[in-house]
Amino acid sequence: MTTVQKGEAATVHWATREPAEVCRRALHHEPFRATHPLAAHPLFTIDALMRLAREVSKRKGDLYFDAGDVSIDDKWGKIPVPDRPVTDVIERIESAGAWIVMKHVELNPAYAAVLADWAAFVRDVAGPSGAHLLRKPEMLVFITSPNRVTPFHFDAEVNFLVQIAGSKDLWVCDPNDRTVTTEEELEIYYAGDIAAGHYKPRVDVEAQHFQLDPGDAVHIPTHGAHWVKNHNNISISLSLNFEFPAWYRADIYRANHYLRRLGVTPRGPGCSVLSDRAKAATGAAIRLTRDARRRLVSGARA
Repeated sequence: MTTVQKGEAATVHWATREPAEVCRRALHHEPFRATHPLAAHPLFTIDALMRLAREVSKRKGDLYFDAGDVSIDDKWGKIPVPDRPVTDVIERIESAGAWIVMKHVELNPAYAAVLADWAAFVRDVAGPSGAHLLRKPEMLVFITSPNRVTPFHFDAEVNFLVQIAGSKDLWVCDPNDRTVTTEEELEIYYAGDIAAGHYKPRVDVEAQHFQLDPGDAVHIPTHGAHWVKNHNNISISLSLNFEFPAWYRADIYRANHYLRRLGVTPRGPGCSVLSDRAKAATGAAIRLTRDARRRLVSGARA
């Protein structure tokens, strides 16, 4: 663990468990462990998070919570949402069977400062040649009931799962195994369905397993399907993310989605530089048209 001496005290910072050059090669491709200084941070106590939840609940789309008996192959939107304020759910979190997500927590300046420390750490891991791809750092906070499962899914972002309080098990799949996450699922994801990944029965045998305790973090590679099972305790954890620029992968997969709908079997990103450039331009046009339509609809509703 990396420490900086201040007189007789030591300040703990973000650090990788393995040598930096090993983690630099693994970034985006393989999971790896890290350590962090946030386990006793006052911003992540239940009382502080209650105040944060009231703040986040005022922003449309930045708060999600559900409750119920969830299995590994369940999907977002299919789990019951409690008909009560999120603060009530937090107060009952030990018995609620709930999963609470607060997004864009970095809009609060105090949390933004915490995120900035992490972002500097990841840019250092990525090195000069990789840091230019890392955009828009974001912090999400998870509050989870004992024994709750977070279902199988994958994400587009550069992601670190950070354990603050409680403990849990995490399973991470190989992001390049197309029998786990198919090209079609990736295309559908980038076309707008974040629940595009489907659990396959054999993946629990082949996935890499991690136990997370307070002070632990794991890098989950982009497109690496994963799921989580909380231990018999209340869990507080963070998802700290960077986005990639849209041209890097998203616009290519978006173009491939529409090519497949036309009966073409497209090649994935990285097979042809010229093809990727053409698809990125097409995917960008699709994205901009879709965004313009959404703004028009939003304006009409207003």
